[in-house]
Amino acid sequence: MKKIQYILLLIAVCFIQKSVAQQDPNFTLYNFNMNIINPAFAGSTDVQQISLGYRSQWVGVSDAPNTQALNYVSPLKNGLGLGVSLVRDQVFVLQETDLTVDLSYKLQLSQTHDLYFGVKTGASIVNIDLKKAGALGNDPLFSRNQSFINTQFGAGMYLKHEKYYVSISTPNFLNGKRYIKHGNAPKAAVDNLHLYYGAGYHFKINEQVQITPAFMHRSTKGAPSSTDISATVGYNQIQAGMNYRLGEMYSVFTLFNIMENLRFGAAYDFTTSKINQINNNGSLEMLVRYQF
Repeated sequence: MKKIQYILLLIAVCFIQKSVAQQDPNFTLYNFNMNIINPAFAGSTDVQQISLGYRSQWVGVSDAPNTQALNYVSPLKNGLGLGVSLVRDQVFVLQETDLTVDLSYKLQLSQTHDLYFGVKTGASIVNIDLKKAGALGNDPLFSRNQSFINTQFGAGMYLKHEKYYVSISTPNFLNGKRYIKHGNAPKAAVDNLHLYYGAGYHFKINEQVQITPAFMHRSTKGAPSSTDISATVGYNQIQAGMNYRLGEMYSVFTLFNIMENLRFGAAYDFTTSKINQINNNGSLEMLVRYQF
């Protein structure tokens, strides 16, 4: 029975890799943690803040994808901004830990427009525990675990206005390997460049209520693209909304103050793609943020 569960899980992972068109960790609350995908965002907050995030894919399924993220951003002097991120992503036999540093620069285009440029650099530590796959006998494909380091270098632009924003980025220009060939082992899999671009517009209803429709598009060489369409309603210190990833899933989310300078966010995803034929468990994401 356990072997059957592993097989179904691997099939589901293949489906989700195809549907979300990316090998990078996937977040629903990315609008509240933008510098993970766009380093230019690091200096745009005007305040120091530290965030801790957790995402569980297919809640209740053993060895399903889960991600933890620790993120810090701060404005610096002379228009500079700093971001530091630690992201740990695990699914079945694969565990990947990314440590990156962002540096951004603000260019004031006018009294109302600021353009931020950012670069991201760091490393990704990849560990593949092939023995965990449970292969019988001395199968050469599963006889030796893998561990290696991939370097990262990315860039992005972020245009900020009181009424709207535009974001274009790639977290990593470099193609990273996920598997090393040893003897009869499979040929190395490669992480291709991921391109993100999106925008949002702030409709201010009154002094207390604001509505922000937005979209985010992701594309990766050799895989289908993915597009999110979302709407967020802000009322005083509470934000809530819905997100629809075309042909894949829809989500509900919220972010609110639990005490002064401390915010809590949560999102829940409902799958609408063919993955739910294998497993219809939803995905849960949480975020805690402290603002200095």
